[in-house]
Amino acid sequence: MYQVIVNPTSSSGKGMEAWKEIKTILNRRNVTYEVHMLQNAGEATQVVRGLTADGNEANILVVGGDGTLNEVLNGIQDFDHTKVSCIQTGSGNDFARNMHLEKNVERAIMHLLEQPEEIVLDYGEVTVRVDGTGDARMDSRQRGVDGDDMDACRDSAVRKKRFLISSGVGYDANICEEVSRSRLKMVLNKIHLGKLVYVLIGVKQIFAKKTVRAKLYLDDAPVMKLPELFFVVGMNHMYEGGGIPFCPNADPTDGRLDVCLVKGMSRLKLLLAVVLVYFKKHLLFKGITNHRCKKMRLVTETPQWIHMDGETPYKVREITWESKGKLRFVR
Repeated sequence: MYQVIVNPTSSSGKGMEAWKEIKTILNRRNVTYEVHMLQNAGEATQVVRGLTADGNEANILVVGGDGTLNEVLNGIQDFDHTKVSCIQTGSGNDFARNMHLEKNVERAIMHLLEQPEEIVLDYGEVTVRVDGTGDARMDSRQRGVDGDDMDACRDSAVRKKRFLISSGVGYDANICEEVSRSRLKMVLNKIHLGKLVYVLIGVKQIFAKKTVRAKLYLDDAPVMKLPELFFVVGMNHMYEGGGIPFCPNADPTDGRLDVCLVKGMSRLKLLLAVVLVYFKKHLLFKGITNHRCKKMRLVTETPQWIHMDGETPYKVREITWESKGKLRFVR
C-alpha cells in the first residue's frame, strides 16, 4: 500500500496534473493507496510523522518538488521501516536530476510498479539555535569570529533539520531566499522555464551578495579563517540550485558531506565561475575548493541566510552540518 503525499501547487499546478495521471494508473492496476493532499507549508512533515510513528512498514510516494521531499524527510520517525519514492513535479527537481529519475510521469510510475530498485541514501542534519529575532546560534554562549563572547537570547531554542540534497550559507542560500519570493518564478513555470529563474537571480546575487568574515571547522582539522567568505555548502549529491554541480564528485552513499567553499574572489571571477560551474570547471579558480568531511561548523560575523534543500527558514551566525543517517529510497 502506498501513502501518497501530493503537493498540488508544486510548479504552478503540475503536482495536481501529475497526480491525476498517477491515480488513473494506480486504479487501473488495482494498487492500494491512501492519498494525502497538502494544503499548507509544513503539512507533509506532520502527515509523515503520523504515518511512521507506529513501527509498521510505510511506503511513501511523494508527488511534488524538492521542498516537499524535504518536508517528508523531516517527518520520518522510523527510518528502518520507511521507504520513500518520488515523482518530482517542482521547478528545480535537483533530487530527480541527481538520482537520474524518469521525467515522464507515466513511465516513472510504471517503472516504480514493475522494476523497483531500493538504494540507501545519506541524509544530513543541520543544528542551530534560533532566538526571538530570527537569528540563529548554536550554543548558549559562543565565540565570535574575533574571539569575543556573544550573549545568547534567553528565549533561544535549539533546532535540528534534515536535508537530503544540500545545505548552504551565503550565495546559494541568498538565491533560494530570493527565488522563494520571486513572482518571476511563477511566470516562468507556466511556460516551462522555471529553472531559468535560478540563473537570472544567481547572476544578480553575484553583485548583490556581500562577503562576510567567518571561521570554518571541518571535522578535527585546524580552523580555516575566512576574511571574505562568499558561500559554503555541504552536499550529499552533485547538483543543487536547479542543476548546478558545485560538488561533482559527491557520493550520496558514502556517509560524508562534500563541501564547496568559495572565498576571496573578485566579482568578475565569480561571474566567470558561475558560467564554468555548469561545465564542472569552477575548481580551476584558487578561491573555490572542494572538501569532504563527516561534520563541519561555521561561525560568521553577521547573520547569513541558510538553506536546506532550497528552503530558507532563518538567518544564522553559527551552524553545524553533519552526515547523520540513511534513507531507504525506491526508484
